[in-house]
Amino acid sequence: MRQNLKTIAGVLVAVAIAALIAYLAFAPKVLRIAVGPIGGADLRVTVAFLQALQREKASLRLKLVPTEGAGASAKAFEANKVDLAVVRSDVAMPEQAATVAILRRDMIYFVTKPGAKISKISDLRGKVIGSIAPRPPNDIILDRIFAHYGVKPSEVDVMRGTLQEIGQAVHDGRLDAVFVVAPASERMGRMAYQGFPKTDGKEAGILPITEAEAIVEQYPIFDTAELVRGSFEGDPPRPDEDVTTLAVSHRLVARRTLDETIVSELTRLLFSLRLTIAAEAPAANDIALPSTDDRGAKLPTHSGTIAYVEGETKTFFERYGDWIYLGIMGFSLLGSVTAALWSRVSGGRPPVDIDRELRDLVGLIDAARKAQSRETFEAILRDADVVHSDLVQAMVINNPDADRIATIRFLLDELKAMLSDRRAELTRSGVLPG
Repeated sequence: MRQNLKTIAGVLVAVAIAALIAYLAFAPKVLRIAVGPIGGADLRVTVAFLQALQREKASLRLKLVPTEGAGASAKAFEANKVDLAVVRSDVAMPEQAATVAILRRDMIYFVTKPGAKISKISDLRGKVIGSIAPRPPNDIILDRIFAHYGVKPSEVDVMRGTLQEIGQAVHDGRLDAVFVVAPASERMGRMAYQGFPKTDGKEAGILPITEAEAIVEQYPIFDTAELVRGSFEGDPPRPDEDVTTLAVSHRLVARRTLDETIVSELTRLLFSLRLTIAAEAPAANDIALPSTDDRGAKLPTHSGTIAYVEGETKTFFERYGDWIYLGIMGFSLLGSVTAALWSRVSGGRPPVDIDRELRDLVGLIDAARKAQSRETFEAILRDADVVHSDLVQAMVINNPDADRIATIRFLLDELKAMLSDRRAELTRSGVLPG
């Protein structure tokens, strides 16, 4: 009775260990993400994504780390406090960051007062320009634009303020132009355009950064984007044609060392749930994939995202096949040891016929090579498990010599390789599901 209790206790311990391993292997992976500011579009999109992952019971979950803005998020990332961050491409882009997705692009342009006779950047000399927060990032952009066109800071008068303050200044006629850094879909640009009162029947103008591509060559932290025809509504539409201008991007970035498989799955979930996210946070409609063409870009794309875009995301069995095989082998060995102990307690058991098992193993290798149907292949897999278990038990109980052990290992490896190759061939031919 005492020996039976010991055996039962051993089995229960083995089951508990197996349950723990299964939990650790299949529990959702939690990633910490830094994003801010509170109330911003990036935070709203992130919260909606986080909630969608919970509802879908996805294999990945997010833990929110709120910050004061893109700069603070980048610092949290560099300090290894988070795995992911939402940053702005021109604000302290972390060196070890790689892009997972473009959450949105802020287009950069000027809205000019009707009748102000401003048709190019150099015409802004001597004018009063309104600049909407955040500061100082937008000030840096403005300085770089002026530097490219040879306009000195002392030659312009910049009024900085909140959206409401700039809007009031526009209404009062105190501004000649408004400097805008925002998505075309946000009301900031429309507010500035529609806020200028008409003068002699003339409407406000739109002054894009026409040399955007040249500036991007000099400052890769910037991007180019299209201010599409009719962005500010009206009849006739304004602008009356698509205009290329400068842009900065808000990026979801991950640490370059973060596992490729995890990032690939994160990318898949983000884009498969995008419509669900957009129902709660409309800014999610602007989410886009980063470019995967330039692998040496100064703002690189994460290898996991590239794998997703190119359809090279690993399947469940590709990711965990080796672990499953080792787990089966480990449990088989554990079962064999338990059986051997039980055999000694219960009076012994006859030795396993190793030669017969080896003949069966050779037969399975040949059968796997010839398998043409799903049923046949699955039957071979079941038989392979039985033979594998018997051989492991034989190694424990019969204590074969070194040559016999080497033969067993060689044939087991051959069977594993043949099953893997045949599985791939049957999957490609459609016999097995992908």
